[in-house]
Amino acid sequence: MFQLTLWAIPPLLAAGVVAALYWRLRHNRHVPGSHGLVLLMLSIGFWAIAQTISTLLIDAHLQLFCQRIALIGLVLTPIGWISFSVSYARRQMRAPPMLLNLLGIMPLASILLGFTNDMHQWMWLGVEHFDIDGARWSTYVPGPWFQLQMAYSLALTFGGSAIMAHSLSISQSDWRPVAAMIVAPLVCVVFAVFHNSGLNTLAPLDLRPLGIALAGWILTRGVLSFGLLDNIPVVRDRVVNQLSDPVVVVNANGNIVDANGAAISMFAQTRDEIIDASIAQFVPRWPAEEIEADGATVDEITIGGQIFDVAFSALDPAAKVSDVVLVFRDVTVRREDERRLRRMQKELERMAHTDALTGLHNRRVFMQRLEEEVERVRRHGSAVSVVIFDLDFFKKVNDTYGHDTGDVVLVAVAKIASKLKRVSDVAARLGGEEFAMLLPETDQQGAVQLAQRLRKAIERHQYLSPAGAPLNVTASIGVATAQRSAKDVEKLLSSADRALYRAKNNGRNRVCSMML
Repeated sequence: MFQLTLWAIPPLLAAGVVAALYWRLRHNRHVPGSHGLVLLMLSIGFWAIAQTISTLLIDAHLQLFCQRIALIGLVLTPIGWISFSVSYARRQMRAPPMLLNLLGIMPLASILLGFTNDMHQWMWLGVEHFDIDGARWSTYVPGPWFQLQMAYSLALTFGGSAIMAHSLSISQSDWRPVAAMIVAPLVCVVFAVFHNSGLNTLAPLDLRPLGIALAGWILTRGVLSFGLLDNIPVVRDRVVNQLSDPVVVVNANGNIVDANGAAISMFAQTRDEIIDASIAQFVPRWPAEEIEADGATVDEITIGGQIFDVAFSALDPAAKVSDVVLVFRDVTVRREDERRLRRMQKELERMAHTDALTGLHNRRVFMQRLEEEVERVRRHGSAVSVVIFDLDFFKKVNDTYGHDTGDVVLVAVAKIASKLKRVSDVAARLGGEEFAMLLPETDQQGAVQLAQRLRKAIERHQYLSPAGAPLNVTASIGVATAQRSAKDVEKLLSSADRALYRAKNNGRNRVCSMML
């Protein structure tokens, strides 16, 4: 039932090579095209094992049945090779999945025709029987469809080899991997052509598995030894096209000559609508003079509601006229964060310098401005006045109507002071019901006049209690003025404070002044 012949050596050798290759590649499943690589190994292994079993059997029907089974691996091997090649080189080229599906139609048809050959004889024309030194061998005579399938397989093999060679030539500086990628499939092709051309006088010895074994050795020495399956080949064109940042190439006239996918999405146009169009058509207020500036950047160009920084780089800096690469960096989120941070900083600064209730400056800001004005008077002359005013019997308002009503009164008084002061004046709440105004370039007479207007405005304003009853609110005001001739201008604030207490002691709702 079984026989041991030399015919079994080539397929056994091929099966061993495939097993060794698969063992070596088992750690490289992360490589693009790993599924195609697995299909390739399984197809060759399936073919080699089926062929081996066929040579070991004596019964002719079983031999032919195994050869039909081997046909599956034979026609799927080129599909695995082209799938691996395209997937491995995906950084340089894109192949739609539908293309690989279409490439598989021919092998599937061949498998179907092989198992239905008795009905049409398209795959095999007949059977040849051999009896050599007691060993029996039966094999099919190739038919027209078989020859067509072999030509198709050769085309896929050469196509996959060309793709891999191109990919490696771009990403590798050593010529040996490229040569191995070309020679290894070529060896398989030569052995296959030799077997099917009628030149094989060693029939029934099938040398095709021997070609696979030799090709596997070449791949191992020339490709795998360089660790090419440990690294994914990458070229600049594919890297640029996969960048998340939009990249545009503009010529000296400001026309777009190329753009990556991110740029096309940014402009919300098709590639045909962008190429040869002016960059100013898509970028509002485009700074045309910047195109010639190598290494320049333009901040905050708004496109489609997004904010971009743009970096310029000449493709040929040594040339007088060169295309320019524009790299757009989306800084929308960063700019929004920066603006939000500035608003927060301004708010914190305002809170540090402003009285929370009245919105006037606080005591800290008032004292800082007072020191500055006093120093200015010392150096350059002129005059400066300080007005301090205190609401009369304000504690009674809080005790009678509550602090909420008191706060309403304080806010109203602050608005009156803000309305009467000049732009250069500083109005502040020193604490409680005590307020102050700093009046630069103001002598005693001008300060007293403003103080009187302030006192009358506070007295005349209509304040209402929670029940709607009118409240009587008045203020006592102290004024102090310093001039360059004054010896101790630092006492300006304390002098105004003493004038305030004099106003209170003299009956309140009045203005008193002092001159340093």
